[in-house]
Amino acid sequence: MRVALVAIGSRGDVQPFLALGSALRDRGHEVRLATHADFRALTAEAGLEYAPMPGSPAHYFGSPKLIASLRSSRSPWQLVRRMPRQDAATAGEATAVIAEYVRRATDKADLLVTSPFVRNAFLGRQPDLPWAFVSWYPTLPTSAFPAMSVPRLPLGGGYNRLSHHVSRYLEWRLCRPIVNAYRAKLGRPPLGARVPFAELERGRPNFCLQSPRVLPRPDDWPDNVHLDGYWFWDRDWTPTPEAVTAVDRDPAPVVVSFGSLWPAYPDHALRTVVSAAEALGHRVIVIDGPEGAEVPDGVVRLHDVDYTWLFPRAAVVVHHGGFGTGAAALRAGAPQVVAPIFVDHPFWAERMRAIGVAPEAVPGAQLDPVLLRRALTRALRDPELRRHAARVGAAVRAESAVDKACAVLERWIGVEEWARRPH
Repeated sequence: MRVALVAIGSRGDVQPFLALGSALRDRGHEVRLATHADFRALTAEAGLEYAPMPGSPAHYFGSPKLIASLRSSRSPWQLVRRMPRQDAATAGEATAVIAEYVRRATDKADLLVTSPFVRNAFLGRQPDLPWAFVSWYPTLPTSAFPAMSVPRLPLGGGYNRLSHHVSRYLEWRLCRPIVNAYRAKLGRPPLGARVPFAELERGRPNFCLQSPRVLPRPDDWPDNVHLDGYWFWDRDWTPTPEAVTAVDRDPAPVVVSFGSLWPAYPDHALRTVVSAAEALGHRVIVIDGPEGAEVPDGVVRLHDVDYTWLFPRAAVVVHHGGFGTGAAALRAGAPQVVAPIFVDHPFWAERMRAIGVAPEAVPGAQLDPVLLRRALTRALRDPELRRHAARVGAAVRAESAVDKACAVLERWIGVEEWARRPH
């Protein structure tokens, strides 16, 4: 089977597609990954054919207006309202560009697997081949829990389900002018106020990349929605001798990883974490860190380190609440301190607290030193939290979600039927 994967976003957004692509390749399929040039080397490392996608995540989080929005917003919807946006016509042009890149990436493909980041393009015109959706957070309505952008209130399943429909309606209000600008370029009529997302989700595999230990699968989701665990890519990666020397000594370090979102954190963020960790007797390993800034004395800065190697060696992982970093910390069995700052981060920070692997979240926009030290103290010294993180880690490591996803896709396409076709 010839499979095209289209991945847009940060390293954490793209890495699950590397995992899926590697697994499909190992099962005998031909796999092409279309993504940003930032990840071309990783695509080659995974043994996948590369196809380009426009843009760069580095440019996105380099926007001063976006950084100001992240630092000043107090809720996900306030952030969404404040984030800088293109006008509808310009965004429609950008959607047309993405659609053309997707068309090229899927040339001669039997199957496309992609994320909701291309949803606007598909609302203009759907691909002419079978395609499946991958999401890092729950997007389908359910009575089991509220939408990630609204408060968790003890009002029952009716409130929860309504919150999803309201959230989707508000999201469609933001997307609709862009979609209709793109549809106008295609000579197609505009879409109305009715939210069209369900039409894209229906009748095809939808993968929610979460562990059931973190987010139990709602009973009211349809059968085509699969929540079986995270997709991990186990690289053939060897740490440098310098990294081994820095990491493998007692006491275990506090590891800080804010991903591509370092610019959104206060200037004092790294100093705050270092001060709290050192006061508690631990040194700090920072992944990348603030661009252009000197790290404090005694702090080791690492780049492009494999979390599968590093996180099991950490006393605590301090992170932003991104899907990929949180998944790696869970798999490692490492206690976490979460400092959420972007739209979905507060939702995951609350889930980490709820399952007992992290204390109360520390809002990242301020990163209050008192709250951070309190959270870090508990993560380092609460034996029950640490035992629970280890138990959850063992459960996550036992999951085989990416293999299950491959099997779902093969059954859906019909690999035996495909194998009989001329190629």
